[in-house]
Amino acid sequence: MCYPGASNSLSIMQMYDIMGKIVLGIGTSHTPLLSLPPEMWPEYAKGDERNPELSFPPHGYVMSFPQAVETLQAEGKSKYIGPEPFEEQSARFTKALDTLAGTLQEAEPDITVIISDDQDEWFYEHNMPRFAVYWGKNVPLIPRSIIDGASQMATLIARGYGDVPLDVPVASRFGRHLLEYLCDHDIDVAHITHVQQPYGGKVARRYPTPDGELNSVRETRMHDQGLPHGFAFIVKRLFNNQPRPILPVFQNTCYPPNQPSARRSYQLGKTIAEAIKAWDEPARVAVVASGGLSHFVVDEELDRKLLGALASKDTQTLQTLPKERLYSATSESLNWVAVGGAMEKEPLKFQLVDYVPVYRTPANTGGGWAFGRWM
Repeated sequence: MCYPGASNSLSIMQMYDIMGKIVLGIGTSHTPLLSLPPEMWPEYAKGDERNPELSFPPHGYVMSFPQAVETLQAEGKSKYIGPEPFEEQSARFTKALDTLAGTLQEAEPDITVIISDDQDEWFYEHNMPRFAVYWGKNVPLIPRSIIDGASQMATLIARGYGDVPLDVPVASRFGRHLLEYLCDHDIDVAHITHVQQPYGGKVARRYPTPDGELNSVRETRMHDQGLPHGFAFIVKRLFNNQPRPILPVFQNTCYPPNQPSARRSYQLGKTIAEAIKAWDEPARVAVVASGGLSHFVVDEELDRKLLGALASKDTQTLQTLPKERLYSATSESLNWVAVGGAMEKEPLKFQLVDYVPVYRTPANTGGGWAFGRWM
């Protein structure tokens, strides 16, 4: 017997079977500390004393390291208690990353969309798009150069972002679809189909100071540059150098004046999810945020607010994270906001695997390192 509407129902079911589907979400920090044994953390922390990009909550002002130590100690707000917690924190890092790696590999996604940012790698002042998608057929992962006589710490950090040369497969056809879908839905995005060596240039850090704006420009010499670090970390650590096809999606989180707002990052993620559902192939898709949370100065209040909003799908909070709390590398939190947008209408639930705030100096430098998944 033929029931009214039966053919339409079958058609809808068939369409559901062939469209893309998000099967997993992941968020992970990618700090160099994840590649270093805890006994090296105090030595690594000495670099904070020379870092010009220390942006402090709640105002976002950049202060020098000595000025920050003096201010925080005078206000009784320094949370550094010495290196004693480092060993336990390092063990938590390893456990959390092993959990995320196992989760991603067991899911066996056909496509892994990685949302991250570029820091003096492919994009410089002569070309700094707000959003970009790489959709070539593959992308090279080139291990960082290690100079003769480099310290063990420098060697371990470099290897943490890729230790073997790889041609990483890219979900090129889906990348083309995503680009067109984003443009058709009012998100203007740059595109990349191949690398063109060498890379190098200047990037100004236009962060606020109490009396104006930071005057700091970093210049990177021309060099061969493969997949930027936020994406290479996922290939190396979560895929164990055996990646399934990825699709790199870039946000310029770090460098004013064209950083996206939290609202715009959320909209980007939400539109990526819509594009996945509109893809006419039965693809199992994972969406990964790489980077964050707060650093180079710890902002536990912001981190916990963001993680709580992801867990409760609090769209208002995710879209209104204050700009002044998102300067310097803390801005990588926007990659998590984008994945939160992608998960808005998905049945997957956010699970916090771990959150480890690490204070490594009296200036509260360090980071709020987070690891989570949507399942």
